[in-house]
Amino acid sequence: MLSLFTGIISCTSQKRSSSAVATESRSKPRSSTSSESPVFLENISINAGKSSGTSRKPGGTRSTGSESTGTGKNVELSGSLQFKYAILLNVPVEEVTDTKMVETIESWYGTRYRFGGSDRNGIDCSAFAQTFIAAVYNISLPRTSIDQYHQSKRVHKSDLQEGDLVFFATRGRGSSRVSHVGVYLRNNKFVHAATSGGVMISDLNEMYYAQHFVGGGRVK
Repeated sequence: MLSLFTGIISCTSQKRSSSAVATESRSKPRSSTSSESPVFLENISINAGKSSGTSRKPGGTRSTGSESTGTGKNVELSGSLQFKYAILLNVPVEEVTDTKMVETIESWYGTRYRFGGSDRNGIDCSAFAQTFIAAVYNISLPRTSIDQYHQSKRVHKSDLQEGDLVFFATRGRGSSRVSHVGVYLRNNKFVHAATSGGVMISDLNEMYYAQHFVGGGRVK
């Protein structure tokens, strides 16, 4: 696959995504008959406890019970993340099964945008795409969004699959030069490092992204 490159990203200013995390639950804590208390993740209230679902490990195997996940988070937290990302992706909770993908997003979620950055002190869009694709799919990408565009296969918007890249031209009206990149998840949602909100999940159908969408790319 492609080797890692170094360089400076060409991301430009963007409007803040309206696909914010669901508003804070206002339900009251459980009654005194329960020993469990709510856990709040990104303003989503989730009661702590064992997950009844399964999680997919890299390679397609499934695990149950009290086995730890790859990042050291236990099954209880994985169950909470499963619920959280079902809300963010607007899909049934049982469809959120890729533990590696979810935990990778979670580990970066909210990291601030920094032009030229590539770590948790600040990261730009192409560095995040590069890091995410390497962590989840073990595939190397070049460093800049324009190089990522040229070295991926064009994919129509209606044919996008999880792990495809999505490219935008954000340098002003009439510009067609790629200057921003994200990673497609599902249900028109993609994860990216935005200048306004850092690492976040947005929707391709939002007006700003729909107007500036250039195309999809599948890593060769």
